[in-house]
Amino acid sequence: MGASAPVDRVTPLALERGDRLMLQGIARTSVDGSVFDAVMQWDGLSGGASRPGGLFDAAAGGLEVAEQHADRHEYVLVSSGRPGIACVAAGVPSPCLAPRLGELAHERLRTGAELATTLSGGLEIDALPPPPVPSTALRDAVTFAVVLGVAAAVVTLTVAARRVANGPMGRVRAAARDALRATEGDATLQRLRAQVHALVARAAHLDVARRACSKKLRTIDRASLDRRTDECARSAIPEAAETLTWLKAERVEATRLEKDLAASVAGIARIESALRVVALRARAHRGVRARGERGDPVDTVAAELDLRDEGLLEADRFLAP
Repeated sequence: MGASAPVDRVTPLALERGDRLMLQGIARTSVDGSVFDAVMQWDGLSGGASRPGGLFDAAAGGLEVAEQHADRHEYVLVSSGRPGIACVAAGVPSPCLAPRLGELAHERLRTGAELATTLSGGLEIDALPPPPVPSTALRDAVTFAVVLGVAAAVVTLTVAARRVANGPMGRVRAAARDALRATEGDATLQRLRAQVHALVARAAHLDVARRACSKKLRTIDRASLDRRTDECARSAIPEAAETLTWLKAERVEATRLEKDLAASVAGIARIESALRVVALRARAHRGVRARGERGDPVDTVAAELDLRDEGLLEADRFLAP
């Protein structure tokens, strides 16, 4: 049998970080028939419904609930190693048992002392041995599982990052970076650079609308809506006419939602394209010509070759007998 767990005062516990204890048992108040264990309470005035809020506040005592068996009113608590606010307030070392008698009494318009006199039953506290050290094989299996879990998490995050990068806002941000690089150092484009940031902000606003519209559309079953509208239109009952009016209004709003989604998608695509145009038009070698404007070297080469050919012909005529 364990020791009785006091509910009328803060009780320090001789536990190191990671040490465990068990709280078990119940207490009933004659005020309203409510039943309390360490963590939960069953309200006598609400048909026995259970809810959190037992006789002790684990976190305030520097404890954490490691296991719970509410059907047996048994809870395994472990020392978290962090100071408990109730322990500090009472001037005792952490961890400690921090009763909630005052809060429970306040809910019933009683003082803590008054509620304590109405309690029957009680809770017991038992120290638990530390969990057994796993074998080497088990440790290896656990290590492998942890590594596998980390690897899976990394893969998931990588896939999510790629999905974001390839999504509408990912493409907009990539285009914005290209535009800023292309306009960097050009004093004549400083005002345009400010507009790049404004375009990204506008795209972000449109993306919020896009995601909200898309999420809402996924909740609408257009086939079911059309079917119910058709059924009401063919129904002869008096209430069908009013129902049909609201079904038609729902269809109108669904169509408007689709248009809003399309408009947000088109708006983001428009901004992405504008940013790409900025990067393209701000490039250093825009307007390159195949033929030089002054003294095209290709023309000079052709002229020199023509002069050589003419010289050779002239020499052949001079040397001819």
